[in-house]
Amino acid sequence: MSNRRRGFAQERDLAKKLWDKGFAVMRAPASGSKAKRLLYPDLVAIKNGVVFVFEVKTTRSRKRDIYIPRHQVDKLIEFSRRSGGMPFIAVKIVGEGDWFFIPLRDLQETGSGGYKLPLSRLETHSFLKMDNLLTLALGVRPLRDYLEK
Repeated sequence: MSNRRRGFAQERDLAKKLWDKGFAVMRAPASGSKAKRLLYPDLVAIKNGVVFVFEVKTTRSRKRDIYIPRHQVDKLIEFSRRSGGMPFIAVKIVGEGDWFFIPLRDLQETGSGGYKLPLSRLETHSFLKMDNLLTLALGVRPLRDYLEK
């Protein structure tokens, strides 16, 4: 199976998992196509009026960084601006099963103008998981937000 077909399969996997959690989900028709001028993300998910916008990435190893071209991040930002959505890079490490949702602020710029996500940061950062997205969609705040500092 080609990398492109595997990528589509992973997008469908994430869409199904979000759907099963009660999100309305759509995989963009231009996902993976040569429609570079169109500002479609890979997936859009909505729950309780909260819009999540995803660029989907997969890797087979936690040891390799993920590189993301600038145009993919730019389209995510623009679509999120237009929709009022929250943009994330959705990352799955193939064989481990879990999805991680990384806010764009956690990407690092590269010298070539793109972005990278060091996968070593998956261990040290508290990137979001599926249950965290549900919490955001339901408007639930952690108890620590109510405690005085």
